[in-house]
Amino acid sequence: MISETRYPPMAIWAARDVQRHAGRSMLLFACLASLVFLIATALLFSQAMDATWARLLDQSPDLVIRRIDGGGWAPIPADNAVALAKRVPGVLDPTPRLWGVVTGPEGPVTVMASTAVVPESVLNGMKIPSAGQAVVGQGVARALPENRLNLGSRHPLTVTVIDLFPADTSLATHDLVWITPDDARHLLGLAPGQASDLAVHLFRREEEQAIQADLAAAFPWPVRITDRTASALRHRTQAVRSGGIAVVAGIPALLALLLIITGTVLDHTGQRAHWGLLKSLGWTTADIVRLQVIRAMIVGTPAVMLGLASAYAAVFYPPAAGVTAYWITGGQHLAALTLVSSGAAMIMLEIVALVGLPFLAAVCLTSVRAATDAPWTMLQADPWN
Repeated sequence: MISETRYPPMAIWAARDVQRHAGRSMLLFACLASLVFLIATALLFSQAMDATWARLLDQSPDLVIRRIDGGGWAPIPADNAVALAKRVPGVLDPTPRLWGVVTGPEGPVTVMASTAVVPESVLNGMKIPSAGQAVVGQGVARALPENRLNLGSRHPLTVTVIDLFPADTSLATHDLVWITPDDARHLLGLAPGQASDLAVHLFRREEEQAIQADLAAAFPWPVRITDRTASALRHRTQAVRSGGIAVVAGIPALLALLLIITGTVLDHTGQRAHWGLLKSLGWTTADIVRLQVIRAMIVGTPAVMLGLASAYAAVFYPPAAGVTAYWITGGQHLAALTLVSSGAAMIMLEIVALVGLPFLAAVCLTSVRAATDAPWTMLQADPWN
């Protein structure tokens, strides 16, 4: 019997056994790595979408108030709206915002002149644009042959690009153009003292549903109020939809895992004669099972690690991240995602358990079943007999 403490010689034997069956081992390695990559990519993408939207929405206002009329959206008188909103108990810091959507070089872009449109942390350290100047997102900058940006609307405007938003803020600033308030009003057709909407923070976020009726009654014109919960639900639906892609990707992946396990069972059944020879030389059933488990870990561990690392890179590192987002979302462009490490680590552990445990269980159980017979009985399993 081989001593249980002599694992290094057992590992060397297993490694040589892997080399003796190099083709089968490489095929098993490729199948396991591909299986983990497919499952991990879809699940990590879904988790990253959910975590990113949650982080952005946590920095957004509790309520957004827009004035509406027969034609849809209408400008809101800033000072009057702020004064009316402050009269409602529980309302804190109502802030008029100046922003809108206009035509850019390659499609619609969002122009803003109010720092309340995006989180303050995004704008820290950025150059504040002057008249005729702009700070643009990474998506807008790629469409510019030079530092001149033409913005089209009822009153077109040409500005000079003086700075770019950081790449790690792309999810909030990808198509954003930051200009001065006067330029924004000229571009959007707003008069002095008018704003696009009103951002409201509440003393208690739990009151966002109850306070909407009081706010709507406080204004002399019709308004539409959007709360954080509705925004979170809309973006959470996108994450859930990408999670559905993960489920669809998991169905053929689990079938592939079943085929791998089936191949493992057949492989072990075909080695009974070889194992009978080892048992006739003094090996025990435990030694043979231990050898097969070590052999499986030599092939499976790097395959699982490679699959997880490839999935991580495919979701979070450009340019692969853009290709992955395009594939999962069905052609929609998404900027860089924000990784929450605790959530990603948990998903990786779940994938290791989903793929690794059934594989090792199949190796262990089939080895035990095939190696428990007497050596002579096992030797007769060889075809030459």
